[in-house]
Amino acid sequence: MTSSDYVPPTLRLDQPSDGTIAVSGELDMASAPQLAAAIEQTAGRGQNDIVLDLSELRFCDSSGLSVFVQAHRDLQAAGGGLTLRNPSERLLMLLATTKLDDELNID
Repeated sequence: MTSSDYVPPTLRLDQPSDGTIAVSGELDMASAPQLAAAIEQTAGRGQNDIVLDLSELRFCDSSGLSVFVQAHRDLQAAGGGLTLRNPSERLLMLLATTKLDDELNID
């Protein structure tokens, strides 16, 4: 594979009106701003309780974790909260390793 054959990983977001954002693909430094913007947009519509459905998320790095933490804090300050739903075993291990499983709501 040459560098011209490289296809960057993608993040796909599905946002129904109920405050749930379905996240699929890869959440990394390149795609984290996309998720942060979607959370901000949802909160801007007055939805302060947001659920991230992570059942189709294949990869998450520290940039993704940072989005989770910042959104959690912002939503709590607004009287709501962030819930991570259906994280993979790998993501659960990452959250436990970073001790974020104690700070974030995981469903």
